[in-house]
Amino acid sequence: MIKQELKLTRGKNHGYHKDSIYRRWKDMRRRVYDENNKGYEYYGSRGIVICNEWRNDPVAFIDWALKNGYKEGLYIDRINNNGDYEPNNCRFVTPSQSSYNTRLLRKDNTSGYRGVSFNKIMKKWYSRISIKNERRHLGCFNSKIQAALRYDAEAYMLNDNRPMNFMINHKR
Repeated sequence: MIKQELKLTRGKNHGYHKDSIYRRWKDMRRRVYDENNKGYEYYGSRGIVICNEWRNDPVAFIDWALKNGYKEGLYIDRINNNGDYEPNNCRFVTPSQSSYNTRLLRKDNTSGYRGVSFNKIMKKWYSRISIKNERRHLGCFNSKIQAALRYDAEAYMLNDNRPMNFMINHKR
């Protein structure tokens, strides 16, 4: 499907082929429509699509991007992680800001909570949080809910809008 769509844009002379903003548009389309793309399982296979305005028109996307905060090095981020790529659901953010806007749990999460894991030797639940690529130990607890609450307390204190386990609105 993507190969046919890419043919539609190759013939257009829009002058952006060598720009990183054009590569952002192409990468977004690959994640959503190319089943062989490594990111497809997190986008296209989940039903994420690109709005009709942007899907086959890189110039429409680039015009929107330039008017809405695009700068070199920023990522396009969907505000609602389960929503589509469309103007009212997208923004440009730093890589670290983008990492906060993730689905609550990774596939390999076994506790059911962000920042919580079980130590088989100690038979306790551990709470950890990453701050500037450094993992900080927050304590060990008898229940995974206590550990999750500790994680949330730390996330709240950091005030950087990272997702929490119990969906507390922590904007100050």
